Amino acid sequence: MMSQQIKQEEVAQFALDEAKRLGCNDVSVLCAKSNDSQVRFANNDITLVNNVRNITLEVYLSKGKKRIVGSSFNPTEDGIKRFLGNLVRSCEALPVSEDYVPLPVGPFRYKSHANFDPNVEDAPLVELVRQAIDEAGRAGALRASGSLNTEVTDLFMITSASAQGADKQTQILLNIRAFADDNSSGQGLSCASYVNEFHPDRAGRKAGEYAKKSLGSKLVNEGKYDIVFSPTVVSNILPVASSASAFAIESGNSFLVDKLGNKVAVDKLGVEDQGVYDRGLGGRVFDDEGMPTGTNEIVLHGSFLTMLHNSSTAKKFGKEKSTGNAGIIFPRPATIVFNEGDVSLDEMIRETGDGLFVTNNWYTRFQNMQSGDYSTVPRDAAFRIEDGELGQPVAGFRLSDSIPRQLLNIEMISNEREWIKWWEVSTPTLAPYMMIKDVGVTRAVGS
Repeated sequence: MMSQQIKQEEVAQFALDEAKRLGCNDVSVLCAKSNDSQVRFANNDITLVNNVRNITLEVYLSKGKKRIVGSSFNPTEDGIKRFLGNLVRSCEALPVSEDYVPLPVGPFRYKSHANFDPNVEDAPLVELVRQAIDEAGRAGALRASGSLNTEVTDLFMITSASAQGADKQTQILLNIRAFADDNSSGQGLSCASYVNEFHPDRAGRKAGEYAKKSLGSKLVNEGKYDIVFSPTVVSNILPVASSASAFAIESGNSFLVDKLGNKVAVDKLGVEDQGVYDRGLGGRVFDDEGMPTGTNEIVLHGSFLTMLHNSSTAKKFGKEKSTGNAGIIFPRPATIVFNEGDVSLDEMIRETGDGLFVTNNWYTRFQNMQSGDYSTVPRDAAFRIEDGELGQPVAGFRLSDSIPRQLLNIEMISNEREWIKWWEVSTPTLAPYMMIKDVGVTRAVGS
């Protein structure tokens, strides 16, 4: 049996050796120790304080050019043997993969670390939640609900192709919704990797201010509007980086099909995938195949320059090597970074003149992934922009548009950006405010 104080290096090495003993050609093992905490709150009261510690084993293996991926939460020797025995038998029953490529051969050099703050593990979470709730109340809210989550991950990776590395990351994430009455609400987010860059008071204040300002909302007429979107919305309705995945493009589930090298957005737009954004949110120094992560310029000056690859898709598309974005099956961005613009939010609202300001959204649904047609429902505070100022709060409408049209109709990008991650945006994203012209607005069902 393994020692009571389990080391992920020992777990990963044991799994690698066992898979090779079972005749596997390629093996990639990721072993993660995680320590995740959560504080939930509703109507200004703490309702749950929870902590979960896990050891997760993720294994990719190939045998005779057949490929499979699996995961286990049982890091004992017997548990790993059973898990890998079942995984290998399942692999042997599969057809030969046309996408088989050997794992990239290491060793590789990685950055020293991702974004890690040891203070996250011992942060006073209840006190931080109280700060957010109190600030929301001082700003005019009657009650607040939401959650604060911390994630502490210690990761070790080893492959049969001589790649090996360790990584640590931390995240502290607050989502607060404040209510001035049952129909008037605002959202605030604070997302960081470092406790000293986490600001629950600002998130609570923003949520409370938006809630108070949204009292007495009225329906908005259908039509086309110039709309200022918050970073929360931008990171959700412009999935440029995930759509650059070679798997999404090959399967036709991307609006970037056949667009590589072409103009897809206004000149002022840039979107990057960064393995680790220094003092940003999350990130990884290596991908699931052991390749070092780096910076990929997906869109630069409005042109689609880089498709995200793992080793298999790189070979399929005639590239020399992976871009460091495995996902064994689905290449994916690690950290999404939109470029900053040259105007403040106040200037953006003033220069918009007449339009709408949307602070949050949910239930985004795509009618056609390849055309990029979608609809989404604004949630929480939204306002008319009248004569260059925030005016009447509005509600009861839906946004119906397409990503390609929006990218070519971005009028302004703010010089301030915010880190976004919550259940509508799963990949850490540094996003600005944007004003997009002529966005379609329809009446929500029941309004």
